[in-house]
Amino acid sequence: MLLTNKVRFYLAKFSYFETIAIMGIYLIVGYFIDPTDICMIKNGITFIIIILAMITLFHGAGNGLVAIVIIGTFMKITYPEFDYSTFLKASVLVLIFGEFHYYWQRTIDKYMTESKFTELKLAELGKAFYMLKISHDQLEKSYVTKPMSLRNSIRLIKENYTETNKKDSYSDFLILLQKTLHIEEVYLGEVNKKLKLDIVASTKDKKHFNHDDIMIEVALEKAMPIYVSSDEVYNDSDYLAVIPALSNDTIVGMLIIEKMPFMSFNKDTLIILAILVTYLFEELKKLKVLNKLSDFFYHFQENFRFEMYRLSEMNRKFSIESSVLVFNISSDLLKHQMLNCIGNNLRSLDVMSSYSNDEKHFIAVLFPFADKSSTVNFVNRCYTILDLDENSSDIRHSTFDISQKALIEESTGHKA
Repeated sequence: MLLTNKVRFYLAKFSYFETIAIMGIYLIVGYFIDPTDICMIKNGITFIIIILAMITLFHGAGNGLVAIVIIGTFMKITYPEFDYSTFLKASVLVLIFGEFHYYWQRTIDKYMTESKFTELKLAELGKAFYMLKISHDQLEKSYVTKPMSLRNSIRLIKENYTETNKKDSYSDFLILLQKTLHIEEVYLGEVNKKLKLDIVASTKDKKHFNHDDIMIEVALEKAMPIYVSSDEVYNDSDYLAVIPALSNDTIVGMLIIEKMPFMSFNKDTLIILAILVTYLFEELKKLKVLNKLSDFFYHFQENFRFEMYRLSEMNRKFSIESSVLVFNISSDLLKHQMLNCIGNNLRSLDVMSSYSNDEKHFIAVLFPFADKSSTVNFVNRCYTILDLDENSSDIRHSTFDISQKALIEESTGHKA
């Protein structure tokens, strides 16, 4: 799991204390070996280089410079003559070790980011699949009286969502839960970066809400659903269940159930609620990001735009390669055939989107973590399946690095 900036800050402070402790132990050992050579720089074995290499390679140039300052201070105080040659050699080596640590850590962050993205996509696909299953089950049970699925209901809530009427959208979501899962009294809250809960919608008066309830505190601390059980700790709670919504392993929202029928209070219902509330907050998060990027590939579908933005940020921060393949098609039939062909050959992480103007059709395919050369086989496979000639005037294709935003926009017939 990628560390947050706050955790990184505290770990960095701890590593400085660790460096000071290591250097203190080193100097104490040096004093007992030879009081006239506390830093152990006069013998044939370069202990000082070894200890500086260990500190800098593990913790970075900052800690290495702290160690150098400590060594330089003791060399100045305890030696009759300051050994500039040894001090400068050690300083240069610390900078070299620090540079190696920087690039090594950057490589680790890069691959951890790729791994995290893959995990997030897997989780998103899993939630989308579960949402589809829940909607299908709901339609089977009540198709005649309620022909609207849960997924479509949440889509309508998201479409009507704005910052000015977000409380109405959240209230609509709670009404949806009441109708489909028979929950009687429930609260929905947003969680800020300081892990403070702000109730944004409820089915009863918010004044009665207990922010200091034991189940809410435990759910915020453990970032997992908590429900009433035989445990005496939770028997003192005012609520039946507290379900947090997680995004990137961070709590962004919380559903608190105060009252619901006994027969409905079961494991399956709690799992459904956890999926629904997480799905809602993740969809609203995407919407908020895209609202700030109104001109960012605005012709394409939301999911494609969001993945383009997310992978563009990865490329900007870590130089992680991704590619975009754009088809320019003039035939309606060929567009239909190409969409089917691409859809049947996409990998699980690949994303496709399309739009048309008065003259042409554009299909864009996003390939995460793939360079431009890797798209050649994909294009050849599509052309072979459809029996197309690369020189055909009805279709053209271009491949771009994800960093080439202006060229991608121009190839799709518009500019931001």
